[in-house]
Amino acid sequence: MGFEFNSLEWLFPVFDRMHHNCLKEEIVKRGLGEVSNPQILFVLKNEMNNMSASQKELAEIIGISPPTIAISIKRMKKSGLIYQYPDEKDSRRNLIKLSEKGLAYIEECESAFNKVDRAMLMGFTETEREQMKQFYCRMISNLESLGAKPPAQFKKEHGTNDGN
Repeated sequence: MGFEFNSLEWLFPVFDRMHHNCLKEEIVKRGLGEVSNPQILFVLKNEMNNMSASQKELAEIIGISPPTIAISIKRMKKSGLIYQYPDEKDSRRNLIKLSEKGLAYIEECESAFNKVDRAMLMGFTETEREQMKQFYCRMISNLESLGAKPPAQFKKEHGTNDGN
């Protein structure tokens, strides 16, 4: 059986790419193009004590690979959104900390995300939104059973498997 356009398997990546592009466009339109991965800023502000974390912690919480987060961190350090400093408790690792500039960007980034997401979900009832949420959670669980690692925050909130 060949690949079918308009199938669910085709529509999902189309949706994912369009959502990503809309978010990126909104962020650039607001002059926030130097924020290569806004989730790093959100996690540092909302999840971490003293708005700092190791690169490994950030990768686990967000659910991306260490090499991927390393690229974003390098770009965001260069832009002055975050900075790196040695961990006082463990000299072998560095911590990433949110800068004042990064803190100032967060509110605008959140506003950009909210704008795109509100438009994307326009016309859906609360029942449909809840149903969609359940479908996404089930898909995440299915992917986890294939070996994918969900973000730590998802595991914490939904009590998923801790290692298959």
